Amino acid sequence: MDALEPTDDLLESLYVVNKAAKQLADEATAAYERGDVTESNVRSARKDALYRTKTAVIARVVAHDPAHVTGEYHSIHGDVWLFLRIGDWRFHQPPHAIGSELTDEIETANDRSDPIDAPYVRDSSIARSDRTLEDALSRLSEAGINANHHLARPTVTSEHDRIVDVRWSHLP
Repeated sequence: MDALEPTDDLLESLYVVNKAAKQLADEATAAYERGDVTESNVRSARKDALYRTKTAVIARVVAHDPAHVTGEYHSIHGDVWLFLRIGDWRFHQPPHAIGSELTDEIETANDRSDPIDAPYVRDSSIARSDRTLEDALSRLSEAGINANHHLARPTVTSEHDRIVDVRWSHLP
């Protein structure tokens, strides 16, 4: 795995990707609830890819130098999450997502068996960046992490059995 230095530019792009993934999750649910299966599938596929992109960035940052990352285990809705601090940025991540080898490298304030009860309420209205998702994805791609490579597949099937491309067209 290629290590990735946690520059502020990289972390801001990661923040934007994370916020967009949360928004896509909400939009996928809303589309599903109104019966728009195609839109729900597209948004869900992109959401999953963005979360996998986030995991890839975090794993490569930890591989660069675990001292740049600290964390604590949180219990959120009955699941254990790793709340990571990288510089001035904060991210929740399932501990298993980046793998135990890298997770073990991160200095944590508590043990996974004793997580802090931290109810998590997602607030998509809070923003720390005016960077667009397109710009954030382009910057991550320049750093060697292309969100299109993290799609489970490049297309989804519509409710009328048409193939819909879910890739971000501006990425190589």
